Order: sequence, then structure tokens, then C-alpha cells
Amino acid sequence: MTNINLRDHSHTSGRAEKKPRWLTQFIGHRLEMLLSPAWQDAPRPLARLIERLEIEHLRHGGQNNGELYVSYAQFAAYGISKRVICRTLKLGEDLGLIEVIRGEGIIRGDIRPENAYRLTFVPAKNRKSPTDEWKQISKARAKDLVTAYRADEKRATNTARRAAA
Repeated sequence: MTNINLRDHSHTSGRAEKKPRWLTQFIGHRLEMLLSPAWQDAPRPLARLIERLEIEHLRHGGQNNGELYVSYAQFAAYGISKRVICRTLKLGEDLGLIEVIRGEGIIRGDIRPENAYRLTFVPAKNRKSPTDEWKQISKARAKDLVTAYRADEKRATNTARRAAA
């Protein structure tokens, strides 16, 4: 038996379509964090990187923080320039918003051991509360870190332009 949807006059089978469970997951951001210097001064690539890590966290049902594996290719596919990923990860760590858990192993050519990531504002796996390293960052420290990040980015851009010329 088919039903008619009154809103768009389409035919449905009568059963509601089920969404995958992870599509209904969410991460709440505390006001305290949103107003913190670490978050306020974060450049756009860092915000995109954190969004991508949050997506990975939610895809695992919000249970595996600290075991989030995202490749550089996945960061790039999400819209983060490949040339800033490494610097942006370092800035995220320095601002206390993320932790990079570096994989152990031997680097063979382009193949490197995978890194795991942890969002510091979300409880880690098997923990009840987040570690909130971002709370330790002062306004002056956040400004200094972001200024150094932008200067490094500008220097890398100028070097790339000179090499292309």
C-alpha cells in the first residue's frame, strides 16, 4: 500500500526511511570553549580540521575519541590544503584543542605509520570527562601561536611562488 505525502505529493511505501544511526549523532561545544582564546583565534584550516575529526568521532558513535584515524588524503578531500595540514595539526596541538598520537614504525618512502587523533574537549575512550588542555592557553599565547602559524604559512607560500617562477 502506498501513501501520498501531502507536502510534496510523492508516493511512499508507508514506512519511514531509516537513517544510519551515526547521522543523528552530534557534538556539543561548551560556551566556555567557544569563548576561549584557543578557539576564538583559531584560523579557518584548524576549524575545518577539527570538524573533520568530529565527523570521524561521530561515525564511531562518539565512543572512540583517542582512536580517530584520518589520513592526510581525507583531510585534503574535506577542503584543507595539503601544504598546511602538518602545520595546522601542530597549531591544534599547541592550542590544546587536539592531541596527535603518533604511530610507531618505520617510514618507508611515502608510507608512514598512521597517526591517531584525540579531541581534548570531548571525553576520551573509557573516560568520563574531557581533559580540556585548551583552558591553559592565555590570550597572549594564542595570539603568538596563530601569528607564528600565519607567518610560516606566508613564508611557505612565497617559497612555493619563487619555485614556480
